[in-house]
Amino acid sequence: MTVLDAERFLKENFDFIKNNSLEGCPSALAWLPENSEIWTAYGSRVDCPWKLCWGRRKSWSRCEAVLHHSGHVNSAVFSPDGMHIVSASYDHTAKIWNTTTGECEAELKGHSGRVNSAAFSPDGMHIVSASWDKTVRIWNTATGECEVELKGHSDRVRSAVFSSDTMHIVSASQDNTARIWNTATGECEADLKGHSNWVNSANFSPDSMHIVSVSWDNTARVWNTATGDCESVLHHSHHVTSAVFSPDGMHIVSASYDHSARIWNTTTGQCEAVLLHSMEVTSAVFSPDSMHIVSTIWDRTGQNQNHTGLIWNAATGECEAELKGHSDRVVSAVFSPDSMHIVSASWDKTVRIWNTATGECEAELKGHSDRVSSAVFSPDTMHIVSASWDNTAKIWNTATGECEAELKRHLDCVTSTAFSPDGMHIVSASQDNTAKIWNTPTGECEVVLHHSREVTSAVFSPDGMHIVSTSGYKTTQIWNTVTGQWEAELNRDFILHSAVSAIFSPDGMYIVSVSESLHNTVQIWHLGTGHVVELEGHSSLVSSAVFSSDGMHIVSASRDTTVRIWSTATGECEAELKGHSDYVNSAVFSPGGMHIVSACRDNTVRIWNTATKECEKEMSALSAHNSLLSSSDNCSLSVASSISDGVFIHHDHNSQIQVSSESSFLDVYNDIIFHTKSLHKIWIPPPFCKPSSIGYHLSKICLGYNSGQVLVLEVCMVLILHSTL
Repeated sequence: MTVLDAERFLKENFDFIKNNSLEGCPSALAWLPENSEIWTAYGSRVDCPWKLCWGRRKSWSRCEAVLHHSGHVNSAVFSPDGMHIVSASYDHTAKIWNTTTGECEAELKGHSGRVNSAAFSPDGMHIVSASWDKTVRIWNTATGECEVELKGHSDRVRSAVFSSDTMHIVSASQDNTARIWNTATGECEADLKGHSNWVNSANFSPDSMHIVSVSWDNTARVWNTATGDCESVLHHSHHVTSAVFSPDGMHIVSASYDHSARIWNTTTGQCEAVLLHSMEVTSAVFSPDSMHIVSTIWDRTGQNQNHTGLIWNAATGECEAELKGHSDRVVSAVFSPDSMHIVSASWDKTVRIWNTATGECEAELKGHSDRVSSAVFSPDTMHIVSASWDNTAKIWNTATGECEAELKRHLDCVTSTAFSPDGMHIVSASQDNTAKIWNTPTGECEVVLHHSREVTSAVFSPDGMHIVSTSGYKTTQIWNTVTGQWEAELNRDFILHSAVSAIFSPDGMYIVSVSESLHNTVQIWHLGTGHVVELEGHSSLVSSAVFSSDGMHIVSASRDTTVRIWSTATGECEAELKGHSDYVNSAVFSPGGMHIVSACRDNTVRIWNTATKECEKEMSALSAHNSLLSSSDNCSLSVASSISDGVFIHHDHNSQIQVSSESSFLDVYNDIIFHTKSLHKIWIPPPFCKPSSIGYHLSKICLGYNSGQVLVLEVCMVLILHSTL
């Protein structure tokens, strides 16, 4: 078990240890799970400048590595020997990963459009990629160099695969054709014409003598590889979504939106069996022993929530098992090499492992934060690699690891986290329609605040006695912190859409709220009288609004590219700050009120002088900043924290804090606005380096995640330096 611990530890922290040597080990060791033998033996002796207060994993997750792209990952597959993975992404690249270490060994750059697919040659020596730039490229696996670019298609290329002898490649395109290419020369040997609509995929038979292509023209076609002639047309009554050969090449199974999968004789082109379904069939494949077929179905109307896979007897055409459990579209299901298991990928953000014999779900693999687009087994069945729209591929261990359901969490994405003024409690808001109040020392959930819609933000009042939350359609609510009871709801007819955020003024007398209102306004609510004032002037949606530390002013940021300063007392606009060239995501006052810092979607940050209304400095950021938050009392934030593209900046009297997804570090800086002298670094390993929200109180940091998980860290050694702002 200790060997397994060490292997998982090194895999999860490989990049950090490689770059920091032994000096970084304590920061990495601090993330070990509770039941890790290494943590049990050495945890109490780890000399680390911070500690994980609560939210520690019970055990290692089945996910062994997270492979990052900067765009949706369309596919990820293993090499024939299982030692490497190639992933294809919307970011115009394919990447080669080391399965053991999770390290990216090569980035295949050259395509000028999305890479739809990438696959290894049978000998593992080459990779073929298909792209929206209308080309196919052949890459050398060892060097990562592009050896051949195959041009000829006149529209996006949907897929490309090698023949079993590696001598040929077949590509499928939206130009209604498939093409056969000579791998050695790069010449197009045959242009397979006949389809009258997009060709979604094309695959070789096991002996490479035939090709089957599928199209939105309601047909699949079987082609002779040598002559390029169409030998048979396989008809459906709706779009054909997939077609593949059986391992012996004697049959083809096709899937269609006409609610059927069909088994065809390869030689005669005759339909031998019709597998009837209750909904559109998105895929169908044979098991490696040719004994079974697994198909996936989807109700495109959204009226039926029954998202399943079905196991069929290939000889009799009988349905032997229904794979139930996914809560959204199942996009793929494939067998393990030994035919004993099936892995399914779903838009419900999960991957499931099923027993072929019983149809029972043996494991649910959670961790992706967006739709899962594919999942396949490694050749030895010990691992699964999944690809997702969350810009990652993940490597999962099929034999070890336990469900992490015991961790403290919400049931859906955590949208904001904030500490109470005394730091003793945390309130988290979630898309699971709840806000939760947590005891900071113990990590126990003390109160659940139930809403009828997703909760977008929740923050404490200055005295800690109340919470204001925003949720769903037109709703801003005030709650009693002690009892958890709802005390008031702030509603007006002009709030036409979801409330985005609401925060208290420093004296607790006012609330300023922002909603997705067609009026592009900010609302100030007087809690004593119930009087409301609309701040009118922005010409597009308002992104954020916060008070100055003395409560006398409000600063708002808008998609109209401007920042505005308002008088709290009169509601008058005192200044319009112009200069940004894109949406302004947030703006906050410095603690002394002398400056305003605004963050823009164009990756710039501007510092404004509140007296002169002039921009004093413009800086480029690592990425677009979604939240710049000010502390009015040096102890607590006045609004819940959030994060965009992995980057967060926080400004208070004591420090500047930045989270960078590029380095996966939490860096504490003295005045990061003007220089980047690091005080110390906290390593955040891949499973935790993408928080959806962040909250602060003195030395404590609260992280919320898309998975619903909440963690609290405490920095044990902080250098207190005075900020220049």
